[in-house]
Amino acid sequence: MTGLVLASLFMFVLLMSGLWVAMSLGVAGMVGLYQVLGFERVITAFGKIAWEINTNFILVALPLFIFMGEILFQAGVMTRIYNAANRIVSALPGGLLQTNVAASTLFAACSGSSLASAATIGSVGYPQIIPKGYDRRLALGSIAAGGTLGILIPPSVIFIVYGSLAEVSIGKLFLAGVVPGLLLASFYGLYIVARALADARVAPREHRFHFLDAAKAVAELWELVLLAVVILGGIYGGVASPTEVAGLGAVMALIIALVRGRVRWPAIHRAALTTVRQTTMIVFIITTAKLFALTLIYYQLPNKLVAWAEATGTSPLNLVLGVCLLYLVMGMFFDGLSMMVITIPFVVPMMSAVNVDLIWLGVLICMMIEIGLLTPPVGLNLFVLQGATGEPIRDIVMGSLPFIVLLFVTLALVMVFPAVALYLPSLM
Repeated sequence: MTGLVLASLFMFVLLMSGLWVAMSLGVAGMVGLYQVLGFERVITAFGKIAWEINTNFILVALPLFIFMGEILFQAGVMTRIYNAANRIVSALPGGLLQTNVAASTLFAACSGSSLASAATIGSVGYPQIIPKGYDRRLALGSIAAGGTLGILIPPSVIFIVYGSLAEVSIGKLFLAGVVPGLLLASFYGLYIVARALADARVAPREHRFHFLDAAKAVAELWELVLLAVVILGGIYGGVASPTEVAGLGAVMALIIALVRGRVRWPAIHRAALTTVRQTTMIVFIITTAKLFALTLIYYQLPNKLVAWAEATGTSPLNLVLGVCLLYLVMGMFFDGLSMMVITIPFVVPMMSAVNVDLIWLGVLICMMIEIGLLTPPVGLNLFVLQGATGEPIRDIVMGSLPFIVLLFVTLALVMVFPAVALYLPSLM
C-alpha cells in the first residue's frame, strides 16, 4: 500500500500546485505502478491504454458532437434560438427570464456544454434584459442555472466521458438525461413564475402571446428540431449508435450552416480547431485516468472498498448519498470532468458490487456536477457569466442560490423515483 499512498500524495500535491489534471493523474499513476511493475512495464501499460482509448469507436462521438455544437454556434444559431424562444415564452410571467431558461434548454440539445450555454446567453440575452428593469440577480441566476442544462440534456460531453470510464451505454445515458433535464427546466420556469407573480417589480410583463407569431418562431427552429429527432430518434429506435448519429448530426449541422450562408471557411476552421483542442484535452484526461484506475486495481482498492461496504452493512442508498456528498465538496474546487476521472475508478466498482444501476448513478453524478458549476469558490458557470456580463460575482452567486435549491429538489426526486431517469432507457 506504500505505493498507493505515495501515488495519492503525488496527485494531491500536483493538483494543488496547479498542474493539469491529466498530468497529475498520469504522474501519480506511473509512480504507483512503478512500485509493482517496474519502469518498462509501466511505459508498456501506458502505451496500451493510450492505444485502446484513441482507437475506441465509442469516443469518436466526442469530437463529432463538439464539432456539431461549434458549427451551429459559428452559424449564429444561438441568437436565433434566443429570439425564437423570446417570441414563444416571454408572454409568461417572468418575461425574458423565461426566455433565458427556454433558450438554454433548446441550446442544450445542440451544444453539450454548460459553459457555452451560459456564455452565449449571457452575451446575447443579458444586454436585452437589464434596460427593461428586470431584477438583476434573478436574471443572472436564470442564465447561470439555465446553462447547467447543457450537460444533462443530450448530447452531453459529460455522459460520453462517464460512459467511457464506467463502460456503460452512452445511448442509454443520453435517454436517461432527457426527463430529468426537462423536469429541471420546468422547475426553473415555475420558480420564475412564482417570483414574478409575488412581486411585479421582479419582471415587467412583455408583449401578449400571439399563437401565429409563436408558431412561426417554432417553424424557424426546424433545423434544431430535426437534429434532436435524428440524435434521440436514432438512438431510441435502435437505428444507429451514438457515434453514428453524432457523425450524421455533424454533417447535417455543416450543411445547414452552409445552406443558410452563415458560415465561411474561417468559421469552419475555428470550429475545427476548437474541436481538436477540446477533444485532445478530454481524451488525454481519460487516458491518464485509466492509468490511475489501473494503479487502484493493482493495489486492490476497489475490492477493499467493496469488502468494507459489505462488512459495515452500509446500504446502497447510503453509499450513493456518500458519493453525492463527495461530489458536493469536490464541486467547490474542481471542474466536473476532473471530478469524474478522479473518482470513477473506485466509485463505479463499489457501486456495481452493491447492484446500483450505473445509468441511474451517471444521471445523479451529472446533476451533482451541475450543482458544482454554481457553487463558489470555483463554480465555472459563475465566472463564465461574470466574464460575459461584467456583473459582480456576488450578485451572480446570490441569484443562483434558489436555482441550486431546485437542483437539489430534482436530484432528490430522481433519487427517490429512479424511473424518472430509467424509464426511457428501459424502452430501448
